[in-house]
Amino acid sequence: MANNYDELPRVNFEVDMGNFEQARATAQALAAMGMPEALEEINREYARAKAASKIFIRNAAAQEVEAASDLEASLVGHSKSGYVPTGTLQGSITPQFSKGGYKVSIAPLATAEDAEKARKAIAQGAKKIRRVNKPSKSEDAHYYGVDVEFGKGHNPREPFMKPSGEKVAAQLDQKFEETMRQALD
Repeated sequence: MANNYDELPRVNFEVDMGNFEQARATAQALAAMGMPEALEEINREYARAKAASKIFIRNAAAQEVEAASDLEASLVGHSKSGYVPTGTLQGSITPQFSKGGYKVSIAPLATAEDAEKARKAIAQGAKKIRRVNKPSKSEDAHYYGVDVEFGKGHNPREPFMKPSGEKVAAQLDQKFEETMRQALD
């Protein structure tokens, strides 16, 4: 079985700083024409916008992790598909941030091996299951969130990432506008 990491259901959020880059270029032109205060002001606003954007992305990721976890816990399995929830998939929903911090990709990183370990631990009386937070390096890793989200064989689709992502995204536009207004006031 080949590693299916690239097929994981993902929710992606990104803040585009392009408008600030355009404003900065305009301010640089104004500074060259004798208005240095324009560049100073845009640099202050740009710094505040960058900081607010990084916080916004972190909060958006946290919202999505919570929404996807809640949806997975309430909808997935429960005798519909024969999948027996162990909490491993729910606990593996992890944000992966870009280097600059303006992008995040949230995905369930549990593998079939993680689920099997969890089932064994539960059978032995364990109350807590180890959280999965990093992609597996194994070439044979099978991320079963792919099977749950998109269905596999006779198991039905039980999407939890896409619906939660749509719900969170619908709330983010207004929140981002508010965040930028507060940052730039």
